[in-house]
Amino acid sequence: MAITSKSTLAEILEDERACAIIDEYVPGFVSNPELGPVKGMKMKTLLKFPQTGLSKDVVNEIIARLDALDA
Repeated sequence: MAITSKSTLAEILEDERACAIIDEYVPGFVSNPELGPVKGMKMKTLLKFPQTGLSKDVVNEIIARLDALDA
């Protein structure tokens, strides 16, 4: 399965490359035990939550890198 920013968090967590990208920007995110309720959400949506504390530029960079994984 191709990984993109439209992949669910559950799909992202199954891909080591995608996990490495997310962990680079948000250390510890992929190992957070409280992610269960949002595993069905698309990564692109999750990244835009204000709780991430990520700037719009960083969010766009992560999205671009995820979308380039299997392009």
